Amino acid sequence: MIPYYGRHGCKQHIKGKPIRYGFKAWVGATRLGYVLWMEPYQGATTMCNPKYKELGLGASVVLTFCDVLISRGFDLPYHVVFDNFFTRTPLLEEITKKGLRCTGTVRENRTSSCPLITSKLLKKRERGAVDYRTTHDNTFIIAKWHDNNIFSIASNAVGINPKQSAKRFSQSEKRNIVIEEPHMVSIYNKYMGGVDRSDENISHYRIGIRGKKWYMPLLTHMIDLAEHNAWQLYKINHGKLDHLGFRRRVAIALIESNRKNAKRGPSRPYHHEHADSRKDQMNHLVIPQSKQTRCRQCHKKCLTRCKKCDVGVCVKCFETYHS
Repeated sequence: MIPYYGRHGCKQHIKGKPIRYGFKAWVGATRLGYVLWMEPYQGATTMCNPKYKELGLGASVVLTFCDVLISRGFDLPYHVVFDNFFTRTPLLEEITKKGLRCTGTVRENRTSSCPLITSKLLKKRERGAVDYRTTHDNTFIIAKWHDNNIFSIASNAVGINPKQSAKRFSQSEKRNIVIEEPHMVSIYNKYMGGVDRSDENISHYRIGIRGKKWYMPLLTHMIDLAEHNAWQLYKINHGKLDHLGFRRRVAIALIESNRKNAKRGPSRPYHHEHADSRKDQMNHLVIPQSKQTRCRQCHKKCLTRCKKCDVGVCVKCFETYHS
């Protein structure tokens, strides 16, 4: 949800969401929250492939995202994970035809009359009990698992085994107990939640510019989304800054690259001056200058400067300053 409190035909109200009023958007993301695809919800005119219309709104959104993944041209073993709003047995069949893997929780009334044990009977069994059925050609599996409540899940990629151990708190015994957890539930818990993680990261430092145009929240959200994705890539490359520190560094770099040079007297340079741009190894050239200035590295007088950084740097210190 993109927060918006004005008047617009596409504004939604969803009870129970952290952001109840605003523009709704379908999002596909990785496990860590890197956003791969986003499509604003526009009611019946939402940009989804018309051939998926008969499968319903949720299925058409997932299949459109799958088409985007396939269109990238990478022959990768994608595994798409989604919640029970989207999952239906026709959706599993379509994703299987595309050669992709998928796992998702499913509502009991969307299992196409799969002959599973009823939830009432499964609750009477011990905690950790599971009941499952597979299609005649073993295309996909639907299972019910007794956890705190009955948990229904379907997958065309993984099954029940190998089962794993899961720690839960028992109200009757007043202590932690260990129960068996199906493999497909472990996979779902591991890879689900990337969209929620990206929403949480963006909400911490959202742009607070207010405007009278309805598209301003969408525009600022795109900037926040691009910055969040950049931070995710930075962390993948072993970056040590947190989200706020990375956002500050981006802001400093943008201000320095777009500021106007003011005529002012000598002053001590800011300790974060050109912290990132001076080390990017792009378009840093030594040029002569008419007046002597202090070198940013050795603080001696020099007659040369860096064209990109626009600071005085002597030739001897040029490589050290930019590395």
